[in-house]
Amino acid sequence: MTLLLSFLVAVAIALVLTYPLRLLALRFGIMDRPGPRKGHAEPVPYLGGLAIFAGAAVSISVFQPAEWDILALLGLVALIGLVDDVRYLPVWIKLIGEVAIAASAVALGFSWNVTDSPELNGGLAIIWIVGLTNSFNLLDNMDGLASTAAACALVALALIVPSSASLALPLAGATVGFWFVNRPQARMFMGDAGSLMLGFGVALCSIGAADTERGLHSLVILAFPLALAIFDTSLVIASRLATGRPIQLGGQDHFSHRLRLLGWSPYQILAAAVAGSFTGAACASLALSFPNPQAWLALPLGVIFVAAWAGLLRVDPYVVGAHPQVEVVREQRRG
Repeated sequence: MTLLLSFLVAVAIALVLTYPLRLLALRFGIMDRPGPRKGHAEPVPYLGGLAIFAGAAVSISVFQPAEWDILALLGLVALIGLVDDVRYLPVWIKLIGEVAIAASAVALGFSWNVTDSPELNGGLAIIWIVGLTNSFNLLDNMDGLASTAAACALVALALIVPSSASLALPLAGATVGFWFVNRPQARMFMGDAGSLMLGFGVALCSIGAADTERGLHSLVILAFPLALAIFDTSLVIASRLATGRPIQLGGQDHFSHRLRLLGWSPYQILAAAVAGSFTGAACASLALSFPNPQAWLALPLGVIFVAAWAGLLRVDPYVVGAHPQVEVVREQRRG
């Protein structure tokens, strides 16, 4: 009951705070303005990330006060993102900050026990935390997508490994509360303050969940519930490396953009994100329930993953006529 209350309280606080924070962003011009790499035609206010953090922070403080140190780390990540939302931060400064905060999390005990070397485990955990933090930043490329993916991953981790629920459910609740103003057509964006903080929080929950197992089981828990973020990040990196585009810059080459060019609606894409997230989570749950099932679980999921990945990689949103639907969608956007 306490965990359910922590989820509901976070939902309510985040939802209520989105409205004054939206007005504050409008008042001071803290907006995501349209651009050549943006999908929206009108300025959209930021600061949604503060609503998510506040909802999670209040819930954690009330129901899990012993986790103040984790809350402080989440706040530091949100602060880095907020500064970048208000005044641009160079990528290298953000990366240094993320590595330092990830190292602090490892010092608090968030380490992936996949080897017999504590140092190697800690290094792998830092790489995972920083990588996933930025994966969710990349995933925040369509109305409601990052919030949907984060909420699904957090709920899935809480169900698979209940010991992670004390952190996962308040974060999930705050994300759900924000989703109502972030769903298509979004009236507010979470900004880097939200996407980086959520990515960091999901990474901590996954590391904490994976720490309950060892070896291949821990890898399944770590990766399968987060298959969507891994799918999108790997797709974008491969696409940009192949075409010589800078990896760190924004662009309309994510899986969501490619599905839009194939004629999918925003809500169909969000439904696919939910299905993909919980399919991966179900595989992780089965892997924990049965002895050595990883081979037969990984094969069909891997085939689907690779087939979808390769198929979407062929849809080039930067080449006119790359797909029959491309020009149709572009004309709809112009209209």
